[in-house]
Amino acid sequence: NLSQDLHNTLGNSLTQSMSLISQSKKSLDNQQILSMLKIFRDDLRQVIDSGSSIGANAPATPILWGAPIRHRFSQIFDEIGIHSEWTFAAEWLEQPTQLECLTLQRVAEEALSNIMKHSQATRVLVQLYFSPSRQLILEIEDNGIGFDCEILNNNISVGLKNMQLRTEKIQASMNIQSQSGKTVISVIKSYKKLGSSNTHDINSK
Repeated sequence: NLSQDLHNTLGNSLTQSMSLISQSKKSLDNQQILSMLKIFRDDLRQVIDSGSSIGANAPATPILWGAPIRHRFSQIFDEIGIHSEWTFAAEWLEQPTQLECLTLQRVAEEALSNIMKHSQATRVLVQLYFSPSRQLILEIEDNGIGFDCEILNNNISVGLKNMQLRTEKIQASMNIQSQSGKTVISVIKSYKKLGSSNTHDINSK
């Protein structure tokens, strides 16, 4: 399991980064190299987390999934003047795996870190909920300056590219919509079983 996780997680990131470097038309600067190293670190952390939780279940509810992220970032946001709102579904309509939960956590951490560093936002909304077709959706919205979504096609956006790679590893999709005053990053995980049950989101204030 450890060998497979290292190959699938860290190995894929190393291969992707090597490809980005070889295809780059100009030398990467220190910040870009640092971003790559942080991704390798996070991948290694994910492998360690996965290995230490073999046989463990995913958090019992979406609220318990989101509690550590909310605790970590809400305090920082308060200190730098960003108002944050956190909304999570009351229960899982489809049970995610531990790897899926870890992947959503890492994507959320990367997105929220980027908001702190680059967005100049004053408001952040984080949601984890189910659509009517029982798709699990992670959505992070801010009211910052926005950015050109075409940046995903450039070597500069190593972090965003690897967020996308992470979601693909769990057969999910990532969508980004951005303009001045509103940026929304959403990760959508579909499940085979569809149903008509409704879900009620609660705000974990």
